[in-house]
Amino acid sequence: MDRFAAPVFFLLLSVCAYSQGDAEQKITELQALTKSKNTVTRMNALNALAELYYNLDIRKSLDYGQEALELAQEQNDKPGIQNAYKILRRIHRRLGNYNVAIEYTLQFLPIAEQLRDTAELLDAFTTLGNIHSAMGNFAESQQYLKQARVIGEKINAPTLANILNYIGRGYGKSGNYDSAIYYIKAAMQRELDYPQPGYGLSYIYNNLAEVYIEQGKYDEAIHFYDLSSSLEETRKSPLGKTFTLSGLARVYQRKKEYDKAINFALQSIELSTKNLYRDKAREAYGILSEIYEDKGEFGKALTYYKLYNIYKDSIFSEDRMQYIENLKINYETERIQQENELLKKDAELKDARLKQQYTFATVLIVLFLFVFTAIFLVYRNSLQRKRTNALLRSYNDDLEGQVKDRTKELLQANTELIKQNVQLEQFGYITAHNLRAPVARILGLGNIAGNSEYFSLPRDQEILKKLQASALELDTIIHDLNAILDVKKGIHHAYENINLENSFEKVKGILKDKIAESNTTIYESFEAKTGYAIPAYIESIFYNLLSNAIKYRHPQRKPVIAIKTFIQDNTLMITVSDNGIGIDLKQLKNKVFSLYQRFHHHVEGKGMGLFLVKTQVEALDGSIDVHSTVDEGSTFEIRIPIK
Repeated sequence: MDRFAAPVFFLLLSVCAYSQGDAEQKITELQALTKSKNTVTRMNALNALAELYYNLDIRKSLDYGQEALELAQEQNDKPGIQNAYKILRRIHRRLGNYNVAIEYTLQFLPIAEQLRDTAELLDAFTTLGNIHSAMGNFAESQQYLKQARVIGEKINAPTLANILNYIGRGYGKSGNYDSAIYYIKAAMQRELDYPQPGYGLSYIYNNLAEVYIEQGKYDEAIHFYDLSSSLEETRKSPLGKTFTLSGLARVYQRKKEYDKAINFALQSIELSTKNLYRDKAREAYGILSEIYEDKGEFGKALTYYKLYNIYKDSIFSEDRMQYIENLKINYETERIQQENELLKKDAELKDARLKQQYTFATVLIVLFLFVFTAIFLVYRNSLQRKRTNALLRSYNDDLEGQVKDRTKELLQANTELIKQNVQLEQFGYITAHNLRAPVARILGLGNIAGNSEYFSLPRDQEILKKLQASALELDTIIHDLNAILDVKKGIHHAYENINLENSFEKVKGILKDKIAESNTTIYESFEAKTGYAIPAYIESIFYNLLSNAIKYRHPQRKPVIAIKTFIQDNTLMITVSDNGIGIDLKQLKNKVFSLYQRFHHHVEGKGMGLFLVKTQVEALDGSIDVHSTVDEGSTFEIRIPIK
């Protein structure tokens, strides 16, 4: 298919999706393409016209399809032949020419198998099942339809509902009504759950009604025929309408409402004759013959019976049936020939493998010679390498001297850093401990001065209270500094295997009154149950994050806290989330973990908790991040390397 014909072909395949007005425009465009000098373009245009006219004018559809087939056979174009067979078998099936429809389908099967076209195989088996069902060959019909069902379920075909419907109809024709209703209702349910474009639902209603007729359940049959009639026009085909009309004629014949039955039968004949539906016309004539026989009008009954026989004789002939059997035999013969070809190719493959083994042995010998030569060259190069190594050793001796000098310089720099750290620790010690004595004296004097025997004036009492409060605050600061210095110096340096869940339970026990008072809900997910760290630090981290989440809860909703531990990239991850009042990170991002920073003043606090958490996490060689939105809540993410 050339560069021009390929896009045209895919364009032609889309014509069936157009409305009536669009279809007329496409017909004009396609008829212009039938005059193209490009054979493939003409062939595809003819096939597309046959598809378009299928529901508009069955005679023109047949003419275009036959012309497309002849052109494709002249060019030996298998995809073109395949498309022509596909539309022609549908046309002849609708016309009631079942033998011709089977002929085209059986000729189509080998091409579909060679092209490995699963969808076309599915369509072919479905078509054969339908035709044999219409011919009364129910066993053969079920064989083809079950093959279609296997393929349809394997690829989850959109047409699976139609296949189930056809299987059910076959069971109904053979008198197995329970199975018929089961499969047709399964088809109806699938069609209602997964609606497909086309006329499938109309045929499902018609077939279910037909089964109820045979069971004598005429009201149920009329109900489903009415459902079919009430569908939108786009969901009903002319052929489907003849099923409904003939079915209603049959129902009212059984109910002995002959006028209604005759009216529906005549409508079916009119529609069938207009569209050349030979089998449906034959069926309607047969119904009319039976109706007039029931009424005792034997002249009319004989007239319609003759018409019935004319259509019956035109549909089947012994010669055509024999031709169909020959086609089946040819199909099986070709299949056997293909299997023989596969066996022949398998033998050729074995010969090729023997040749491959001989070639491999030859290559192995050549490879051995190559390796021997390579070893000799390596030995010769090793002698030269020894001389080179002697030169490298002399250079290495000089390099080692340079490394020793640089190491000495680094040791000196490290010693200076150690001295500076010691001085910083001494400063912290002096700051923390030398301030304690004055603070103690302030507290003592405050207690003495607070005795009412010495001071009784309210003003003096108030001043003393403030003096005591300031001293207590200073004492708290000193204790906090001591705690931070302890972490910095690594006093709690004993690493242990910790049960994280038990540590968190211990902290919850400490805070149980606050948890109960605030009616806090805590969700726990300890995917990582243990960790190797300093127990006191882990408990302190849990305590500060949990108490902060309770303290800074949102006043308008019940506090919810979620803690989760898991392993990611050889790192212990701890996340603590809440739905509290949140932090404005745009303004306070760089101050969140600073010492004595408070962002909410409606509750008591020192502004030290998050600083201490960060200090302890970093002492464990970890890191901490915060994500927060005002009025929504905060999430703290802690990463501690696994040691």
